[in-house]
Amino acid sequence: MKKGNSSLKRDVGLFGVIAIAAGSVIGAGPMVLAGGASKLCGPAVWLAYLVIGVPLIIVAISYAAVGSAMPMEGGTYYYPSRVYSPFIGFLSGWTRWLAYITPVAITAIAFSDHIQTIVPAIPTAVLMVGFIAIFYIINVLGIKISAGTQAVMFVILVGGLLTFSLKGLMSINPDYMKPMQPFGFSGTIHAAALLFFAYVGFTCAAEIGDEVKNPGRNVPLGMVIAIVICFILYILMSLSASGNLLWSEQAMSSTPIYDAAKIVLPVGGATIFLFVVMMALATSQNAFQIASSRMALTLGRDRAIPEVFGSLNKRYGTPVYALTATVVVALIFVFSGKGLIFACYTSNLSFLFGYVTVMIATMLLPRNRPELYAKAPFKLKGVWNYILPIIAIVVSIIFMALQEPMAMVWTIVWMAIGTVIYFIRKMQLAKEGVKLEDILKSIPEKLE
Repeated sequence: MKKGNSSLKRDVGLFGVIAIAAGSVIGAGPMVLAGGASKLCGPAVWLAYLVIGVPLIIVAISYAAVGSAMPMEGGTYYYPSRVYSPFIGFLSGWTRWLAYITPVAITAIAFSDHIQTIVPAIPTAVLMVGFIAIFYIINVLGIKISAGTQAVMFVILVGGLLTFSLKGLMSINPDYMKPMQPFGFSGTIHAAALLFFAYVGFTCAAEIGDEVKNPGRNVPLGMVIAIVICFILYILMSLSASGNLLWSEQAMSSTPIYDAAKIVLPVGGATIFLFVVMMALATSQNAFQIASSRMALTLGRDRAIPEVFGSLNKRYGTPVYALTATVVVALIFVFSGKGLIFACYTSNLSFLFGYVTVMIATMLLPRNRPELYAKAPFKLKGVWNYILPIIAIVVSIIFMALQEPMAMVWTIVWMAIGTVIYFIRKMQLAKEGVKLEDILKSIPEKLE
C-alpha cells in the first residue's frame, strides 16, 4: 500500500466537479422526500425548496471562497482545522463523515423501494447490498472511472428530469395546488427543514480537491454551478409533481416523483423515467462513496484516526480501507431499521454542524491565513466576507433546531465517539513525541 503522503491523481475537470456535486445532490432527496414534505406542507413543496435553497446558495458561495484558498482533499475538516481550531476541525470532519455515509444507506434503501415497484420478487437486502457493492467496486478502480461514470449518469439524469418537469408544467391542474399551504407557513418551514437533505451533496466537490485539475478555480465554480442547477430543477420538478398528483397521494407514497411521472408521461415514458430515477440514485450513491472515503482518507493521513485509513491502494491509487469502512458503516445503517426519513434528519444535522464550522473558517481566513486568502482565485471581499457566512450560520442553527430530536441524539453520540478517538490518538502520538495539533494545523507546501 502507498502511505498517506502518496499522491492522488488529478483526473477531474470542471464538468466532473459539477457532475459529482450536482449528481450527489439530485438523489434520494428529491425522489423520495416529496412524500414526507407533502405531509408537512401540502402542494407547497416547491416553496419549501425555495425557502431552503436561497440560503444554501449563500452557503455555497461562502464555501467556495475558503475552498478556493485551500483546495484540499477532505475540505470540511481541513478548513476549520487549518484556519482556527484543530479539534473543531477534526469534529467537523468526523461528523461530516457520518453526513456522507448516511446517504450511501439512504440511496440504497430508495433504490430497493423503486425496483420493487416493478420486480417485487427480488429480496430487499439483495437490492440494497448489490447497489452499494457496484459503486464500491467502481470507486476502488479509481477516480477517473468513477468521475467518468458520474458525468455520463449526470447528463442522462438532467435530461430526464427536465423532460418530466417541462411536460408536467404544461398539464398542471390548478385545483391540485389549492390550498397552497394547508398547514400554514410553519408547515412549509418544517418541510424545508426535511428537504434540506435534498441539497446537501454539493460540498462533495470540496472533499476531492487533490484530484481536481486547477482546483482553486474548478472546485468553487463547480459547487456554485451545481447548487444553482439543483435549485432550478427542484422547483420545476415539485411544481410538475404537485400539479399532476394530489399532495395527499404523494404523502402516502415511497416513490412520489415516479408516481407523478406515470401520470405526466405517455405510455412507456414512465418506465424510461424509472431509469432516470435510477440514475439519480446512482449518481448520489457514487458521489457520496467518493466524498465519504476521501474524508476518512484525510483524517487517516493526518493521523487523527488510525493511519491505515490514510493509505492508498498500490495498483489503483484509491483509498480502499477508507472506502471499505464507509461501506461497512453504511450497511449497518441500512439494516438498523431506523428508516429513510430518520437517516435524512441525521445526515442533515451532521451537514449543518459542518456548515457552521466552515463558515467560521471563511470569516477568519483573511486574518489567520492571509497568505492563502491573498492567493485565492475566488474570494469574498470586505464586509461580504462576514455578512454571507453570518447569514449562513444563522440559517444553519435555525434548521438544526427543526430536525428530529432522536436524530440529534444519534448525532451527539457520534460526535462523542469522535471526541474520545481524538484524545486517544492525541495521547498515542504524544508517546511518539508528536503533537496531533501540530499535524492538524500544518499547511502543505503546495499551498504555501
